[in-house]
Amino acid sequence: MKEGNIKVIKVTGILFFIALFAVTILLLIGEFGGEPNLSNLYRDGKEINGVFTNYNNQIYAVVPSSGYYLIKEADVASFREIDEHISNRQFAVDKNNAYCGNRIVEGFDPATAKALGEGYFTDGKATCYCAPMSVSNNDLSGVAFVLEKILYGAGLADKPQRDIYPLQFLQEGNSVYTPLLEARVATNGKLVYYQGELLPKASPFSLRQLPLLYNDGDIRHSFVYLADDKHVYYKNDLLPLQANKELHALAFDAQNQENYLIDPKKDMVYVNEIPFDKSYAPYKELSLHGGHIFHSFFLSKSGIFYYDTVQKKVMRLDENPFNGADFKEIEPLIFSNNKRLLYLETSEHWGGRRDPGLKSQSTHIYQLDEPVDPAAWQRVGPVSYNFGAVWKNGADYFYFDQLGNNQGVRRAIYRVADQNTVDKLLDKDIRTDAIRELIRNDKMTPVKGKEVLEVKTVHRENNYWFIWVILSLTLGVRGVLWLLRKTGVNPQPFTMTYKQLQINSLWPKRYALSDIDEVVFFVETAVRQPGYSGRFQVALKNGDYSRKYMFASQMRLKADTKDEFELYIADLQHTLTSYKVKSRVVY
Repeated sequence: MKEGNIKVIKVTGILFFIALFAVTILLLIGEFGGEPNLSNLYRDGKEINGVFTNYNNQIYAVVPSSGYYLIKEADVASFREIDEHISNRQFAVDKNNAYCGNRIVEGFDPATAKALGEGYFTDGKATCYCAPMSVSNNDLSGVAFVLEKILYGAGLADKPQRDIYPLQFLQEGNSVYTPLLEARVATNGKLVYYQGELLPKASPFSLRQLPLLYNDGDIRHSFVYLADDKHVYYKNDLLPLQANKELHALAFDAQNQENYLIDPKKDMVYVNEIPFDKSYAPYKELSLHGGHIFHSFFLSKSGIFYYDTVQKKVMRLDENPFNGADFKEIEPLIFSNNKRLLYLETSEHWGGRRDPGLKSQSTHIYQLDEPVDPAAWQRVGPVSYNFGAVWKNGADYFYFDQLGNNQGVRRAIYRVADQNTVDKLLDKDIRTDAIRELIRNDKMTPVKGKEVLEVKTVHRENNYWFIWVILSLTLGVRGVLWLLRKTGVNPQPFTMTYKQLQINSLWPKRYALSDIDEVVFFVETAVRQPGYSGRFQVALKNGDYSRKYMFASQMRLKADTKDEFELYIADLQHTLTSYKVKSRVVY
């Protein structure tokens, strides 16, 4: 190999390890200076309602999927909820501000604030919508979240807001807004809002929730499909169809990810706001049951149609095994025409050690391939609580399942071994774990089936490179910690002089000893492993507090034992006492 090439390789290698070391340091900053351990909040905090909690004389708001956030501006003494209803408890006030979750509602008078209902609030002048549930913060990208997390760990930024309670202001006017329906709708008699956003062209006098049909024939109201005398809406989207009394939504059991709207007059289907192709109409749903499917099927003379949740498209398969065969759904997802028995099941493909994760999900249509008389099926009886049903064909018994994948029953049809098992299935007090035990003990065995059709959704491609990056970074972190321990580097959380206490971090902060009231140590149970971790906070005589700084007895990934931690804190307290600074420990 030429000398020039060797130099290039060496330089490249050095640059790679420098980059790896830099990233490792940043990760260490984010890990060891990360968000406070609030594991004691549940035990020691005083819950105001399901969203707000008073902990250590500070107000925290929980944001689903993101955890607890400190509301720095909150006045603890006057902080209160204004309505205890579940759709309004995310909104609170104190003497200074109104709050939607952990965010201040600017320009809102807390003294006159009141709940209108359905997530809408007014102070007599302004009206806003503060959603009862959090959503992803679209203003914060994945890269930005990681960077903000690192800055937060270093004490240079607040905790990144990955999820938020959406906040919207309604147009001001002379008319007062009132809730309409039970679908997060409000109106002032002219304008109509859905979840805080204007519903275009909607008439408040004829607006209604469309009926939602369930597999048992029960009809409720849809929360996402609305209509007035002319227009039809999916949430805030105006759909390109004329309102009519036959419109209705479908509820697919155990398939809650997508919403479906049926227009019988046009034989059309909408998934969310997306229309199926008109040229293939009419459509008919195969089944409203969802225990053994990953895809909701709609039948047409031109094939089978379904919505791919990854590609966000309506997909078509040319073949339709149900076409013209006069099949009847004799049990959920099991169909017979007295000649063939078709049934639906699912399968999943997961990656291995080098490339873990869910790769794909499939829904299969099978034809029963057992020595039975297709015209001789007889229903023996239901299994309690709609768990399933027992059927007989000749001298053989079968269990047709309704529990499905979510209950750990992977197959739709099982052959029953003997009469004793039949009796157990028909026992009125049978439980789901008893059914699973019968399957585990081979008292019920899956039937043989011949695949007729498969629908597959591919979730992601191979990501070997990502696994190697994570592995390299993990080894890098361990390597840096090992090197620090070997060289005797174990920074103290703070350093004392005769005038100041200095916080030891990448961005040091100093406090004059004359300004310090006390230093508080918090001992907490480690979240991810056995042992203890801790933080300390400087309380000042003027009533202010520093942020809580994480510390440990040693630079290592393993948590401290209780003895190690208490001895280390005792040593730190002795140092503080020698400089006449008070301290205490909180467990």
